[in-house]
Amino acid sequence: GTSFAAPLVSGAAALVWEAFPYFSNDLVRQTLLGTATDLGAPGVDEVFGYGALNVGKAVLGPAKFDWGDVQVSFDDRRSTWGNDITGSGGLIKRGTGTLMLGGSNNQYTGATQVLGGTLQASSLGASAVSVANTATLIGSGRFGGAVSNAGTLELGKDGLKVQGDYTQLETGRLALYVGDQLSVAGNATLKGGELQVLGKRDYVTFNTSYSVLQADGSLTGTFSQLTWGPAVLLGEGRLTYGANNAYVTLQRLNVSAAAQALGIVDRVAQASAQRVEQAFRAIDAQQAQGRGALPTSFIGAAAALQQSSSAAVAAGSLQSLSGQSHVAAAAASLDAIDLGRRSLATRLDVLRSGERIVTWHQALGGPGQNGAASGTFSLSGWLVGHDAQLASGDIVGVAFGQADSSPSGSASGLRGIDRQVQGRVYLQRTQGPLYVLGQLGFGSFQRRLDRQLQLGDWNDWTSSRYSGQFWSGSVEAGYHWRQGSLALTPYLGLDQTQLRTDGFREQSGSGFGLQVQSAQATRSQLLAGVRTEWRWGGVQWRGYGEWQQTLRQSGLNPQASFTATSSWTPLVASSWPGRSGGVLGLSMVLPVGVTAGLWTMGLEHYFGTRSRGESLGLRYQLGF
Repeated sequence: GTSFAAPLVSGAAALVWEAFPYFSNDLVRQTLLGTATDLGAPGVDEVFGYGALNVGKAVLGPAKFDWGDVQVSFDDRRSTWGNDITGSGGLIKRGTGTLMLGGSNNQYTGATQVLGGTLQASSLGASAVSVANTATLIGSGRFGGAVSNAGTLELGKDGLKVQGDYTQLETGRLALYVGDQLSVAGNATLKGGELQVLGKRDYVTFNTSYSVLQADGSLTGTFSQLTWGPAVLLGEGRLTYGANNAYVTLQRLNVSAAAQALGIVDRVAQASAQRVEQAFRAIDAQQAQGRGALPTSFIGAAAALQQSSSAAVAAGSLQSLSGQSHVAAAAASLDAIDLGRRSLATRLDVLRSGERIVTWHQALGGPGQNGAASGTFSLSGWLVGHDAQLASGDIVGVAFGQADSSPSGSASGLRGIDRQVQGRVYLQRTQGPLYVLGQLGFGSFQRRLDRQLQLGDWNDWTSSRYSGQFWSGSVEAGYHWRQGSLALTPYLGLDQTQLRTDGFREQSGSGFGLQVQSAQATRSQLLAGVRTEWRWGGVQWRGYGEWQQTLRQSGLNPQASFTATSSWTPLVASSWPGRSGGVLGLSMVLPVGVTAGLWTMGLEHYFGTRSRGESLGLRYQLGF
């Protein structure tokens, strides 16, 4: 030795303890000796002993079990030993933590006892293995000795080959993904216990049998029960046995029935489940024939969907596959048309207060002003018009404008914009405080919508671009009442809107994007509302309320199918654009500063069966 030997060893020991704080003093010593680089004659010799200190190898964990069985115990952590291990000793694992033997060629011959927590290994040489009740062994590759399982033996990807015998006790569990197999070179004895299906590596079809245990010697006994892991949409199954094999036969669950069993009962998810079920039946038919046009990416995505890790993931998947955002976008288009109608009526109210008839400009969708946001989308835009007064006193005019709607902050996994261009002609006749207003609107829209699809525990995106046209007609009759700075206008009306949407096909989505047929939606509704304005102390208060009672509607739920297969069902959304509903709005406009800037703060509340919710907004407009 040298004068530097002691500090070198002490430093190496400190590094080993840092990597493995649960090691005993003796196990640190064994690790340093067992990982030393051999010098001189092979093996331990009188000159160089175990060899030169190899710190880089020592911090990876033990490499020799030459001093009897190695016992470790630790809780609530994951630890990896990265060296191949040799020697005549064995391994005893205790504690709730997880120990991974990262070596791919472990050759130690002593027994491996998993008494607590989890041990993960891909090779165990000729070691005899026992797994205690409540302990878990995750195994793949090749184990050279016998395995006795009273706890859980979970197979890794591609299964496990046991060179000795396999015995499963009554408390034992064999857990695997269907498609992986426990292969036993000796005899397999089942004294009960579970076969737990964790999922399947690919798509599950009806009435397909898979070998889960194969013994070259003999197979005796049976599993007591078949249980399921977290793959909630996988299906049902039964166990059968041959002379050397145990099989599980899987039966895929009907998606709608599975969703109901999981408590997923809302109308959007159930409608989506029906479309998914049709797609699964198409895959079943192709799998049975052994050939077909359905792409492998679509079948792989279906397999991921089947193996959703929880009921919440399954529900989220069905929601994302529903395509309800397209119905919500159509509802936003109808909202934008209503927004133009109400904003124009509000503009004509101010003429009663003595404002001159001129070319005018009005912002659309201000906070609390005539429906700035509804449901999944937020609306904004502008309207420009010109009024003219006839000799009879009637007011006629034309207006045109633009309204943009985009997914609101609550619409996760959704990107895009709907740009609507509209024109309006109008005529208002007054008789004292009474008035009748007729409007005719027309226009078109361009829509871009990107959706994130959830397919079990992984995601994909779809993209679509499409357009449409609309026209609308309305008439309302009301009464203008004013007392000082307070104005009140109650009214009744009728409204008819027709919205024509081109068919489209979403891109990407692994075949789970949507193709949607062209549709013509119509909605007739009775209107009852009130508009009010009040000025006090330099602050302008505006409020409105409107109830829209649907008289007739059609075409608001077009037929849609996944792009990879024909699975046509109507699009359904959580909102009901064809139902009746109402909105209340209140805004405050406050002039600020010498530039005549305006602060606008508003609140809107939506109620009824069409949609529910609130929106709160604040906006500053700079004047010149």
